[in-house]
This record gives sequence, structure tokens and C-alpha cells, in this order.
Amino acid sequence: MMAGVIFAKLARPIKRAATLLFSKHAVICMRDGKLCLLFRVGDMRKSSLAEAHVRLQMIKKCVTLEGELLPFHQFDMDVGYDSGLDRVFVIWPITICHEINECSPLYEMSKDMLAHARFEIIAILEGVAESVGSTTQARTSYLPNEILWGQRFEKLVTYQRENGEYRIDFSKFHNVVDVYTPTCSAKELDDLRARGIYDENGYLLSPQLSVTDSFGNDDENKAITKNGLTQVVIQADEDDDDERRVSGIALSEMHQRRRSFLCSPSPDAELRRKQSVQVRRGPDLF
Repeated sequence: MMAGVIFAKLARPIKRAATLLFSKHAVICMRDGKLCLLFRVGDMRKSSLAEAHVRLQMIKKCVTLEGELLPFHQFDMDVGYDSGLDRVFVIWPITICHEINECSPLYEMSKDMLAHARFEIIAILEGVAESVGSTTQARTSYLPNEILWGQRFEKLVTYQRENGEYRIDFSKFHNVVDVYTPTCSAKELDDLRARGIYDENGYLLSPQLSVTDSFGNDDENKAITKNGLTQVVIQADEDDDDERRVSGIALSEMHQRRRSFLCSPSPDAELRRKQSVQVRRGPDLF
């Protein structure tokens, strides 16, 4: 009996959880046309976790309709529970994605509001350690000042043609790069879409571009600005006085280039984008 107790204690996967990594920061950026909260998880050991899955919860103060104060209310944050994308195979670092939609507690959160918000997001990674067959769990949390708006994670997996292998550079695990991201909330973006003044191709996977809020003296061109940054450029259709349409969103230095390189997507491109949204929503490789 004593031998069994000793074996059970030694077999506990305590040190296994220490090899599971979370990124130091979470980021908010555009993915498939949606504002998303992203963070990274990785496993330093060669033996991967079995049945690994991720959960995400927000803890914040809440007041009920009856006026009851709940100081530490828990909100579930979807990372693909219904589609099974919360179950991950951590053979290399994985980027976990939470889409900020109408069901998300971050739906009405803008960049300015995030700077003054009070909440904590708990990220939990659970799985079965193959070596001992016991469940292990690793946790971390993100405060508002640890969530970077307008950033994305740097790529750390590269393919080596000389030997046909993939190389993982864990020194870049926490690295982020700038990416152009609207500063308004996801709710405001949905309102822009409903009004037909949002270009789905407006935010590309690229370093942050400089934006100018001056567009000349043409009264037919109007800019929607927020905090001094141009968000949307509306151009009137000269052939139609009753209706106005959107021709694009200005993102680059218009005084120097004097052109917009964002156009309305073709029907084929729009169909491919919708199919991509359906397939890639949730945890993403690399």
C-alpha cells in the first residue's frame, strides 16, 4: 500500500504544467473581417498533451436587473466550443481566437474604453499527460493593460527546404507586430456594416500604416474620423444624386500617393472570404 501511495505521488503531472506556455500579452486585431481577441499557447516538451482543450472566462463586476451587485461574475468567452475548435493539438504553438461578436463581453469595448476597464480574463489549458495518463491544467490571466490593441503575433514557425523540417523559434513566442486595426468597438463596426459604409477589405494583414485626415476640398468625399484617425472614407456616386455608395477606405498616405488601393471585392472574392470565415474561425495554427 505504501508503495502505491509513493507511486501515485511521483506520477502526479505537477512539472508537466510548468512546460505549458502562454503569451505574456493578448492582442486585439482584425481576423476574417471581425475584431478578435488572440493569445498564444505552446508546449515545450516533445510529448504532446492528449485531449487538450482551451477555456476562456472573463471575471468582472456585474449588476442584475434587480439591482443586485455581483462583484466577481464569470462570463464565458467562446473559443469554438460548438464547432470543436476549442480542442487543440499542441505540437507547435497555437494562436487561440475569441471572436468579439454580440455574445462576447467585449462587444461594446473600444480601444479607449479598454484603457479604463476593470476585468480579468482567465485562460485555461487542460489535457492528459501521455507519460502518466493524468490530467494536467495550466492557467494564466490577462488584465486590460496586458491586452494590446492593434497588434498581432509574429510568425515563429518556418519551413526549412534543405531538410524538409519545420523550425520553431520560441524566442519569438511573445513577440507582436503592429497591424492596422479600427479603434472603435465591434458593435460600432457592425453598425457601419448595417449602414453599408464598411469595406470588408479595409484591414489587411500588414504593419500599421499612417493615416491622414485631410482629403482635399472636394465636398463629395467625406471622412469618418475617430480620435483624429480616419476610419472610413465615403465617396458619393456622381451618377446618382439620391443614393450614396462606398468606394473604399483610405489607409495610406493620400497626400503622397493620391490614390486608394482598397476596392470593392468581386463576387468571387467575397465568396472565398465567407468560406474562409466558416473554416478558419477559432484556434489558428502558428
